[in-house]
Amino acid sequence: MDKTYDLARLWDRMWARRRRIGVIVVAATLVTAVVALLLPPWYRAQASLLPPGQEESGFGIATLIRGLAVPGVKVPTEATPADVFVAILQSRRVAQEMVQRFGLKRVYHKRLTEDAIAELRRHSRFKLTESGTIELSVEDHDRRRAAEMANVYVELLDRFNRDVRMTRGRRTRVFLQQRLTETRQELAAAEQRLTDYQAKNKTVAISPEMSSAVENAARLAAQRMALEVRLGIIHGYTRGPSDEKQQVMGQLAELDRQLQALPTTGIELVRLLRDAKTQEQLFGLLTAQFEEARLAEARDVVTVEVLDSAIPPERRVRPRRSIMVVGAFLLSLAAGTAWAAFQEEEPRQAGVHRDPTV
Repeated sequence: MDKTYDLARLWDRMWARRRRIGVIVVAATLVTAVVALLLPPWYRAQASLLPPGQEESGFGIATLIRGLAVPGVKVPTEATPADVFVAILQSRRVAQEMVQRFGLKRVYHKRLTEDAIAELRRHSRFKLTESGTIELSVEDHDRRRAAEMANVYVELLDRFNRDVRMTRGRRTRVFLQQRLTETRQELAAAEQRLTDYQAKNKTVAISPEMSSAVENAARLAAQRMALEVRLGIIHGYTRGPSDEKQQVMGQLAELDRQLQALPTTGIELVRLLRDAKTQEQLFGLLTAQFEEARLAEARDVVTVEVLDSAIPPERRVRPRRSIMVVGAFLLSLAAGTAWAAFQEEEPRQAGVHRDPTV
């Protein structure tokens, strides 16, 4: 009985102030509708990339970027290739180029590049899905510019990967080219010493066993020198310890044990012949590595595979005008009801007698 009476009193209060509540609801709804119509629309363009794989050489791009110490790109310690791609897309280096290419300081009405970059990051999203694909989205007032920005993100990611790989290939090629020139000179000097010795002294017959030992020693020595060259290349593009460096160090240690186990000989001709053959085999190994480095540097490999390119979106993502208007209507109605509930109950018109002296 009491609850029914309270509800009746609440209804009476609301009904007595129905015009005021109606004014509040209509005003709030109309103002919200006008604001929603005046707000500029935002469009979201989306693109997706296939999951990247490790490099064919087995040397991960995460290790490569950390070794090259690329400024503006922070790579997680335990990172998959997809994580590295997301880190590159989120980097300041890529964001700064986006700001410059699209004139985002003017678009976002920012005076400083840092502020434009911060605004760009608020409107850009990069997500690694469970299937391994990378989804990226960009929001902008212009639907065509939103699609262009999303596609340029993909372009910059691809170009960055190419530049990093070419940086490694270029360093490797330059190092091998220099070492190959030195080896060519050392080979010519070793052959000249051997020729001078043979011209000065009578030729001494070398047994098949000794010739085989010379060939074996020259092969092992050439392999060791080639590993030292490879170790020098690794030192050129990595900093600190790495799995590749440890592997080469282990191979060098094994070759040192094999070389120490070889018999030594005091014959000058054998020593000169071994030096010449060592330099000859090393020259062949370095020539093969040099040609491979030249091909790797010039190779045009697509590093980013696009699953879906961004296209101009047809629908805006915000503002959601219908939701704003309905929300304003419901909130204003609730506010008006709450206001009426806390007002004093007005006296009824019928049956009310006022003192004429008041």
